[in-house]
Amino acid sequence: MKPAIRSAVVVVSLLAFAAGAPAELAKWDQAKVTELGKQLETATNELWQSFRRQPEPTRASPQRKRFFQLRQEIRQLRREARSLSRALQRGEDQEATEPSYRSMMQTVRAARDNARVVFSGADVQQRAGVVLDILNQLTPFYDASAPPLAPVSR
Repeated sequence: MKPAIRSAVVVVSLLAFAAGAPAELAKWDQAKVTELGKQLETATNELWQSFRRQPEPTRASPQRKRFFQLRQEIRQLRREARSLSRALQRGEDQEATEPSYRSMMQTVRAARDNARVVFSGADVQQRAGVVLDILNQLTPFYDASAPPLAPVSR
């Protein structure tokens, strides 16, 4: 193999390896993560309060089942955020709080699926946006390769 071709193959191989290598987590900053946890607890509580004020769909509405499922998911998200926040306030580290974060993100994904079909007011959407923003700030500490969460589109 000619030296120029060999060099090109090596460069392409290194680039492919670098692209496939897992991204590194953000350096753990207990104070910052704890503050984000507190903000998340507050934001999810506000989201819950806002969603509770939404009128329930009528019995004939095709959104009814999804509405109640979304309500349960927001309630669960609020509990998980509170649990994560309190663990961080006790000084628990990334390894100790990661299962709580992962559980919360599963709930977020399920809630986003239901939120796509359930009508909600601007207040609920704005509060959900605040929650997503805080989660996007927390994510690099737990999952470096996760894409940022975008607002739900209908």
